[in-house]
Amino acid sequence: MSEKENQTRRTNASAEALKTPRVRWIAGRSLTQVEIESKKYKKAVDLIVEEETERCMIIGAIKEKGPLTVEEISQLTNLEKEKIMQHIIALRKKGSISEAGERNNHYIYQLS
Repeated sequence: MSEKENQTRRTNASAEALKTPRVRWIAGRSLTQVEIESKKYKKAVDLIVEEETERCMIIGAIKEKGPLTVEEISQLTNLEKEKIMQHIIALRKKGSISEAGERNNHYIYQLS
């Protein structure tokens, strides 16, 4: 995948991440009067936005190509396989994706 394609995927995923409840909550939380150490808050926000962006990249890849293995998702998103597996666990718990069987002895994942 070219760098331009990768940037486009990441930009689109970032736009989708801004719509997720986690990111909306943390953004709304910043408007409250709750005292949170600034550095800790920024670090938490950055982590949540990054995670949601990566999850949206995974969902976008599956939307675009259909059921995919972790290896295929990694190739399309340039994310590490270990990180993809962490996101798959979270996305499965949330009900966003599910297993769709196996291909070449690897699980494939589809949108739920």
